[in-house]
Amino acid sequence: MSWLLRYVIKRVLWLIPIIICVSFVVYGLLELAPGTIVDAMISESMTPEDVAALRAKYDLDKPMVYRYGKYMLHLVSGDLGVSDVSGISVWNTYISRLPNTLILALAALIIGTSISIPLGIVAARRAGTLVDTATTTFTLIGISMPGFWLGLLLLLVFSFWLGWLPGGGNRNGFRSIILPAVCSGLLLMATATRQTRSSMLEVLSSDYLRTARAKGVPEDVVIRKHALGNAWIPILTTIGSSVCVSLAGSAVVESVFAWPGVGRMTVEAVLTRDVTTTAGCVIMTSILYVIVQLIIDLLYAFVDPRIKSRYFNAGKKRKQADAEAPGRVAAPLLMPTEEFAGEPQKPAVEGTAVSYTVVPQEEPVQAGIPEEASLEPETDSQREQQDRSCSGDGIEKTDRVSDSAELIVKKYKKRSMINDLFHRIWQNKGARAGLIILGLLITLLIISLFISFEMVTVNNVKVRFTSPNWQFPFGTDNMGRNAFLRVIYGTRYSLVIGLGTVAIAAFFGISLGSIAGYFGNVADDIIMRASDVLASIPGLLLGMVIVTVLGQSLQNLIIAVGIQSIPVYLRITRASILTVRNQEFVEAARAIGLSNARIIFTQVLPNGLSPIIVTVTASLGLSIIVAASLSFLGFGVQVPHPEWGALISAGRDFARSAPWLMTFPGLFIMVTVLAFNLLGDGLRDALDPKLKR
Repeated sequence: MSWLLRYVIKRVLWLIPIIICVSFVVYGLLELAPGTIVDAMISESMTPEDVAALRAKYDLDKPMVYRYGKYMLHLVSGDLGVSDVSGISVWNTYISRLPNTLILALAALIIGTSISIPLGIVAARRAGTLVDTATTTFTLIGISMPGFWLGLLLLLVFSFWLGWLPGGGNRNGFRSIILPAVCSGLLLMATATRQTRSSMLEVLSSDYLRTARAKGVPEDVVIRKHALGNAWIPILTTIGSSVCVSLAGSAVVESVFAWPGVGRMTVEAVLTRDVTTTAGCVIMTSILYVIVQLIIDLLYAFVDPRIKSRYFNAGKKRKQADAEAPGRVAAPLLMPTEEFAGEPQKPAVEGTAVSYTVVPQEEPVQAGIPEEASLEPETDSQREQQDRSCSGDGIEKTDRVSDSAELIVKKYKKRSMINDLFHRIWQNKGARAGLIILGLLITLLIISLFISFEMVTVNNVKVRFTSPNWQFPFGTDNMGRNAFLRVIYGTRYSLVIGLGTVAIAAFFGISLGSIAGYFGNVADDIIMRASDVLASIPGLLLGMVIVTVLGQSLQNLIIAVGIQSIPVYLRITRASILTVRNQEFVEAARAIGLSNARIIFTQVLPNGLSPIIVTVTASLGLSIIVAASLSFLGFGVQVPHPEWGALISAGRDFARSAPWLMTFPGLFIMVTVLAFNLLGDGLRDALDPKLKR
């Protein structure tokens, strides 16, 4: 177990620079935010000396580096500081709320894994059947549904309408955690079911499973021990990532259900510009991030038989090698590198290498034709007679053969790369549905350009809270505004946010990933360590901090969501470049004197675009959900702009009397994200070389 101890120590030591870098980034960003903590404390009756004394109390008269150094000294001693607003110890507040967040994450993990793994196995074993189709549809809808909207729907049905469960808080014991746990668990279940089905499909067709069945091993043992045991790594990776997302995204769920956890504490600290509390919450959440990833990495060695045998048998192999007599050399095993027509000769001495000699074979002679006759030249009279025999119906045969050849060539004519890709996508029913939905959304986007901002913001109190009808298809809100026009107008925000965030993340991620993968060495180390630090900060929390610094606007929301997505593109691009950079055509490009930039962007990168393209389509939907979540929490597009997340946030206050105000914007988010996910699945299948055969 020494390897395990060394690995744990290495990962724990790596926490130190991550904590330092994360704390510096978060503290620096919050210091750049407009305004300070003392702005709300200053009154008109205070003299300049009182204001100066108040600023000196919070060290605002000193540079940021001094305040950061002071904060880090307290952090090293285990002190997260004192809240700038309440004056209470941040550590005590965090510790008091952490159990609530962990209980919620554990309950969601139990609900998600207990359903997702059996459901994914059943779907994989019955691939192509109605069960598989229903499971795939369920998972696609689950990963396309924003968590805050799902939580509001659960509250509306089970708390407001049916009255079975409490509407929020943690004052009712076990009954209080059911709805928030189900909300988080359903999202985790959709992702884990999808990955379990995909991993099991790859394993079920393996040869060793057929061998196990041929030996008479029971089917449940084959599935549970052999198949699932070799498919655990991607499943655990997905579950671990979902748990990390639930820890960071707990701010959304906890805000919906008024759950007193760390996520809600972080949102309140950012809104009140409490720098000390915000930095402490983000740092501690980042530590939880790394701990969860460490646990997942350690589980790999215990659930995967290949890794287990590699590590646990390493000591036995070393002992066996040491026990062998020194100087003993095993006989080399030389395999022939070419195919020979002759038979190999037997070795002269047992234990020596086998040498191969080629036994030449005679040329084949055509049966029924004498060798002498085949060498005689053809006379002119014989040639004329043969030409006359080929006339007449021979011409018709030639025409028929040429026509069939043309048909075959036309049928199997090689398409261009773009046409072939589009053809494969269109043959996929899911991708075709995604393209149709996206076409409709683009049409709505064009229509929204002809809707003025005054039309969606004008008030008409006479028709306020009108339920959906022919005049108002989506009803009206508390100001009498047409909800249908507002939702259609919001199409421009969500699509622009999705495309803008992907453009920012792809530009910086692909550029830095290409440099790291192509040059390696120092450039690779610097870029990847910076990526690790950025990835260690929970994306939603980082987005809140960036929006707080830059201000609430559409452009700043795009920047905030785009920055947190850079590490995903960076890692995908780097992995693609590493598989291509040593190919022969790259060496040829270097030999003819092409510059490194030209080689990267004209030779290397185009040959590794397939996984990047799939990542683009998958992250489009995720970016829309993250942006809507920020708007829902109050960090996105400002009211009265009708962004879908902001519309749901405004409609939650009237969930009982006017549920349509939050229903239709949520449906539009879900359908839009579903379209991008369907298109991403189709692209993945179209670019998969295994499916092109």
